[in-house]
Amino acid sequence: MSSDAQLITVWSPLGSPGKSAIALSIASELTDAGKRVFLLDADTYAPSLDVLLGLREHPAGLAAACRLVGQDRFDMEQLERLSTKLTLGSGDLTVMTGLSSESRWAEVSSEKIDDLIMVASKVFDFVVLDVASPLSGGVGALASSVDRNAVARWAVTYADKVIAVCGADPVSIARYLAAMTQVAELQPKGLVLTVVNRLRVSVLGGSAKQQIAETLSSLGQISVSGFIPDDPAAADLAIRECLPITVGKRSSQARLALALFCRTQVLGEQSKLQGRLTRKAIAKLG
Repeated sequence: MSSDAQLITVWSPLGSPGKSAIALSIASELTDAGKRVFLLDADTYAPSLDVLLGLREHPAGLAAACRLVGQDRFDMEQLERLSTKLTLGSGDLTVMTGLSSESRWAEVSSEKIDDLIMVASKVFDFVVLDVASPLSGGVGALASSVDRNAVARWAVTYADKVIAVCGADPVSIARYLAAMTQVAELQPKGLVLTVVNRLRVSVLGGSAKQQIAETLSSLGQISVSGFIPDDPAAADLAIRECLPITVGKRSSQARLALALFCRTQVLGEQSKLQGRLTRKAIAKLG
């Protein structure tokens, strides 16, 4: 794959901790930051970006793109034809929707995804992949040589950054710890950033952040890169309006946390607090 664009893979264990909504929000924040972003729904089990965005009528998307890749006919013109361009904030986000039916998963292979992203990487600054949760190898059908989970394994292995989404409740945390052993076995080439989504004190009490951070650290040697607070009002508005939470209600606590995570962990910028602390440290040295 070309290194012109940064590849961001958004993954989570099974259990619906908000993986696709996080992928959409990250892509939206990057677009708002002035970056050229391509968001691809590569989930071979439960693609959902078309539903989240209310795209009832949209181009053929991933299946058609993979067919053209197999015929060596896929280029930037075809990518644009098979994608939907959305104006979000101050920029345009290019979205390619996923399979129209999960039964078509055998039409998608990691080799085809690699070739597709090579085309996108020549134009975009970031490629954001929303991938399936299962990572086990050897999952296929007798009539196909394609491994159903190969795309997710490839995306986790070769991404510049993997945003791994964990729910903020005991069951989700247990699932996350178990699934992260499979992630470790893949030996990802890039950073794996743990994001705890839908954080709420009603489940774990006022020290929820500390409890989750200590549990993940002690049981999995995992550090948390971001906590996204539960914000039902903003989430409901995003669903009603078919928009990312980052656009639907920009003042929401969830949106502010996502924006901070994107700036500091994805774009590598300093937060204002980090900047003040750095300036104070330099002043002390002087």
